[in-house]
Amino acid sequence: MVILLIGLRSSAEGTGSLLAGLLALGGWLALGTLATAPGVLGRRWNHASLVLLLVGDLLATAVAVRIAGDLGGPTLLLLAIPVLAGGLLLQWRIGLLLGLMAAIVSRALVLLPHGHPVDALGAVGLYYAGAFSVIGLAAGFLGSRLAASLREAEQSRSELEAVRLSTDRIVESLGCGLIAVDAEGRVQTVNREARHLLGLAGSNAAIEQELAERHRGLHRLLRLSREPARVRDGERVLRAPGKRPFPAWVKLAPVTGAHGEPHGRVLLFWNLTERKRLERTARRSQRLSAIAVLSAGLAHEIRNSLRPITGCVELLQTKGLLPDTARPLVEVITREADALEAFLSQFLALARDKTLKFESIDLEELIRQEARALTMAGAPEGAQVVVAEEGRVRLRGDRDWLRQVFRNLILNGLEAKPGGVVRVGFTRQRRQGRPWVRVTVEDEGAGLAPEDLRRAFRPFWSDKPAGTGLGLPIALRGVREHGGRIHLDTQRTVGTAVIVDLPVGGPSDRPAGSLAA
Repeated sequence: MVILLIGLRSSAEGTGSLLAGLLALGGWLALGTLATAPGVLGRRWNHASLVLLLVGDLLATAVAVRIAGDLGGPTLLLLAIPVLAGGLLLQWRIGLLLGLMAAIVSRALVLLPHGHPVDALGAVGLYYAGAFSVIGLAAGFLGSRLAASLREAEQSRSELEAVRLSTDRIVESLGCGLIAVDAEGRVQTVNREARHLLGLAGSNAAIEQELAERHRGLHRLLRLSREPARVRDGERVLRAPGKRPFPAWVKLAPVTGAHGEPHGRVLLFWNLTERKRLERTARRSQRLSAIAVLSAGLAHEIRNSLRPITGCVELLQTKGLLPDTARPLVEVITREADALEAFLSQFLALARDKTLKFESIDLEELIRQEARALTMAGAPEGAQVVVAEEGRVRLRGDRDWLRQVFRNLILNGLEAKPGGVVRVGFTRQRRQGRPWVRVTVEDEGAGLAPEDLRRAFRPFWSDKPAGTGLGLPIALRGVREHGGRIHLDTQRTVGTAVIVDLPVGGPSDRPAGSLAA
């Protein structure tokens, strides 16, 4: 700008010093540009460098004006340009300093070539000093306001960006699906859960097209832009491509401005599959609890009536009041009464609520004791129970419950193949950073058919003619009471293997979802 004005001024007056002034000023501008290029590119400004650069600009402008020979005209006001730049960039102190320097330089340009001293305090000097100082102060004031406005704008931008990022993170982390559309029904936001539940992918425009083709019910809800804004909710069945349908609770809410003007709609939907399962489980537990109370009462009454019957039979037999021909009948009555007593004991163990007494247990020794007791109490000839030598496998548990669990499992193995071998093995594991122990009980029987594996833990189901169908259900309940899980090895072709996983620290160490058999 300075070069242009000097050039126009010099051309109008026909002076011949135009080239020299332009070269002087252009050389300084080139040098200043090279000096400030790193700061401009890196957006890092050094105030001292800027002050030196502006002082250089002021002196270069003065030299250009002096060479052009216009010392009394309006061209001298070009010295105000560095003053304005200094005030705007570095505020009022630098603007005032540059203004005073411009006043001194302007007086020097006029007086020094004629041999006069610089009269900075004279009337003309005061005029120039006042004029350039006012320009510097005004530019500094504007620079201060501009800097404050820029800081406020940057702070507002940062706050808005933080709010936007925070909102985006909240929307993405929601446990429900979210689809937001504008007033015209165009999709604006689809969170991660919505994409997962509905199988959506791609851009918002592609998702809008996919909704129209595969999820027409939701698409109609989102396109109801002409109807009065109100909340709609209800249960629907949704389905992602290639997946099973799932029940969902869908809620559509309008988005309005401060004065009620419509801005769009937000659709929220929750997968109710787990909630439905929990509701079914709760209802089933309530029914089973009621049945258990009734059954326990019936079993107790039957047992109370059974004891006098067996007592009377024993009394008749000991006093010789029965003929010899009745002895086989008495043996049948006694045998069936004992079987009924054992069944009632097992049934009550399954039906009754039991308060667990947790203590530190040597699990290997407990199982070894049960194995010895079962092999000594009438096990078939040749039957063996082999318990692996694993060392001390300790955990927190209820001794009576665990004894019942592994007694039933070992007894089932002995009954699966008379004279066979039942093997018990141990494996230490870690789940979610916590220690667990796996106990595997294997027999050499014929195994279970695939359809029988699914119902093996149902109460009263048994593949043995004399079985009660309560051994595995009792084991299942005992393992669940300890926060573990029990299942059958479905990969075996010979025999049956029951796998029991137990947390070493007791029920508090079980991970979520570990109770399913």
